[in-house]
Amino acid sequence: MGTKQVKQKLTAFAGSVGLVFATSTAHAIGPIEVGGWELNFSGNVNGFATVTNCDADGGGELVEAGLACGSNGNNRNVTAIQSGLLPSWFGFGAKTTQNDYDIGVTIGYQPGISTNNKVGESQDLNSALGLNNSNFRQVFLTFGQSNWGTVKIGRDIGILGSDAILSDMTLLGVGTVSDLATGGGNTTLGRIGVGYIYADWKAQISWASPTWNGFSTTVGVFSPWGLSSIAAPGTSATATSFDQKSNTPRLEGKVDYSWKGDYAGKVWFSGLYQSIDTGTSTIDDIDSWGVDAGVKIGFGGFDLIAYGYTGDALGTTGYLWDAVSAGGKERESKGGYVQGTYKIPDWGTKLGVSYGLSKLDTASDESGNTSLVDTNSSWIGGIYHPLTEALTLTLEYTYTKAEAHNNNEATEKSLAAGAILFY
Repeated sequence: MGTKQVKQKLTAFAGSVGLVFATSTAHAIGPIEVGGWELNFSGNVNGFATVTNCDADGGGELVEAGLACGSNGNNRNVTAIQSGLLPSWFGFGAKTTQNDYDIGVTIGYQPGISTNNKVGESQDLNSALGLNNSNFRQVFLTFGQSNWGTVKIGRDIGILGSDAILSDMTLLGVGTVSDLATGGGNTTLGRIGVGYIYADWKAQISWASPTWNGFSTTVGVFSPWGLSSIAAPGTSATATSFDQKSNTPRLEGKVDYSWKGDYAGKVWFSGLYQSIDTGTSTIDDIDSWGVDAGVKIGFGGFDLIAYGYTGDALGTTGYLWDAVSAGGKERESKGGYVQGTYKIPDWGTKLGVSYGLSKLDTASDESGNTSLVDTNSSWIGGIYHPLTEALTLTLEYTYTKAEAHNNNEATEKSLAAGAILFY
């Protein structure tokens, strides 16, 4: 699939956030006119063979919240047939105009292809009579007018980090596999946690402005979330550590500017803020905030991206994951990635390389000599060949490294080959 077609299909099933990719929307199935409504169906099916080497630096060394497989201290090789960073996707959309309002609804269903039904656990092997993983990431309605913008109510992708993941070349591939997805799972990580915090799929009421001379903005209120951890029990505060409460929603917003021409591109800046009431006088309330910024430039078949983020009590990999110490003190997060791709003329084949990292500092009440992850980083090289307009063949190599504050290390070397078909 050519770059333009890929962007259009991603737009179709990524809802309004697909404007990151293209200003036009193409649907392979539809539009179908039914009773004054325009119906569309879109999505993808993908699968990849992955061969992954997990090295725990000799074995037994833990990197808590490390993303390189082997961070759990186990050396091994893992083979799997699994979904990539994108789950397979079936999206349904309906829209119409009533009383001068453009209204619509989107529902997206995302199944996996593996029988590993324990996402988040290190489970190298599938088992008989297992179930695949599936969820509904998108369930939202929209209404608006061209002169003042669009309101969205429901569940859709978050704002902070959304441009980062929607610009990630591994959307057509696999990226970091990690112990979180070994054996199959619903998706791999791509560059989640090794360059950006996962934007995730969040209950929200948000507003997206029209585009004014290239400028646009999106702001929203979101259901507040609680602390969580992928490190060892007792390493970080979690939702069960104390009586967490939040009587105010989380706020997220973004401003961006796009331009056309020989050097077309986009710059953006986004942020979020949420307060958590710890419910105890011995632990201060927690203020979680994060900001990010990025730039994309395209010219002569090249596309270049630079992105970075920082925040306190923001977490790593997922929002609020390992965001604070067991004593409730904030940890600082920061990271980013750079990516370059080149589309070969006439062939349409895209070659890409990227490097990224995510860092998590220790809190003020923690010792620096801890097995908590300090840095997750990765190098990724990929070849993405459009066999047809709808079908892309992918070959990727990913080297991921997890380093703890006490110098424990784990590495992951993964080769992935497969295909993704958009419809």
